[in-house]
Amino acid sequence: MKQLITILACIAVVQFARAQQDSVSHYLQQGEAAASRRQYLPAYNAYKQATSFDDSNAEALKGMADMALELRYYVIARETYKKLLAISPKDTLLVRQLAELNFQTRQFQETVNLVQQARVMGSKANLDWLAARAYYEMEHYGSCLESIEKAWKKDSSIAQMPFIAARCYIEMNNYRRAAGCYEQAIRLDPTNNKWMYEAAMTYSAIPDEVRAIPWFEKALAAGHPRSNDFLENFANSYYGNKHFDKSITLYQEVLQRKPQDLELLFSLGESYYYSGKADQAIETWDKMLAIDPQQARAVYMIGIAYIKKGEDNKGKDLCEKAIRMDPSLAKLKEKKSMFGL
Repeated sequence: MKQLITILACIAVVQFARAQQDSVSHYLQQGEAAASRRQYLPAYNAYKQATSFDDSNAEALKGMADMALELRYYVIARETYKKLLAISPKDTLLVRQLAELNFQTRQFQETVNLVQQARVMGSKANLDWLAARAYYEMEHYGSCLESIEKAWKKDSSIAQMPFIAARCYIEMNNYRRAAGCYEQAIRLDPTNNKWMYEAAMTYSAIPDEVRAIPWFEKALAAGHPRSNDFLENFANSYYGNKHFDKSITLYQEVLQRKPQDLELLFSLGESYYYSGKADQAIETWDKMLAIDPQQARAVYMIGIAYIKKGEDNKGKDLCEKAIRMDPSLAKLKEKKSMFGL
C-alpha cells in the first residue's frame, strides 16, 4: 500500500511539472505573438505570467525585461535583468544592458561597478562614455575626464563628450580649459545656442570679454531667447570691454522688464558715466535713490559725476555724505583718486 501511495505521488508530481511546463510554454507563445505585433503591454503580462510558473526560466525573464524596457518600466526591467544575470553571469550583453539601466534609474555607482565588471569579462563594447556620465553625476570629475578621454579615442563624433568635459572643468574652476572644450563641442553641434551661451559665460569668468562677446552674438544668431539673464550678462561683457553704448542699449532693454532692479540701474549709470554722459548717469542714479534713499553708492557716484562736470564743491559734498552713510566707500574714494576720477 505504501509503495502504491509513493508511486501515485510521483505520478502527481510529474503531472504537475508537465502542467507547469505547459503553462510556461503557453504564456511564452502568447508573449512572443503579442511582441511581434508590438503589443508590448499584453506581451509583458504574458511573459510575467510565465515567470509566475517558473521564475528561473531565462526566456520568460528576458521577454519580460525586454517588454518592460519598451514600456519604460525601467526599474522592473533592471530587476529582471539582475535575475537573468544571476542565471547567465558570463553574458556580457546582459552586463551592458544592466549597466545602462542602472544609469537610467540613477544607480550611478552600480553603473560604474557593472562597467568595470564588463571590462574584466573582456567586453568589446565602448562603455567608457557610460562610465563618464555616471562619474559626472556622482561629481567624480577627475574620473569622468579620464573616462571621456578613453571614450574619445574610440569615437570622437559625440558632441556631448567635450561638453561634459567643459562642465567638469567649470566645477574645478579651470575656465580656460572649459572654454576650449565648449568650442570643441560646438564644432560638433554648431546649432546648440545653449552651449554658445555657456561658452560666452565661461570666457567672461576668465575674464576674457573680447572672446565672450562673439559667443553671446552667435548664441543670439542661433536663436537663444533674449531672456533677462542672458541680456544682462551680455551687457556686462560689453561693459567689461568698454563698449558702453552697446551695454547701455542692453541694460535699457532689461530695465523695461525689471524697472526697479537696483543693480541694473547702477550698471546703466556707470555705462553712461564712463561713456561721457554724466547727466544721464546722474538721472539714472537718482532713480535708484527714488527707490531706496539709502543707496550710498548711488549718492557717491552722483558726486563723482558732478565733479566730472566741473561742479567740484557739490560733488565733494555728496561724496562725503555717501561716506558718512557707508564708511566702506572711503576705499572707493582712494581708488578713484589714484586714477584721477
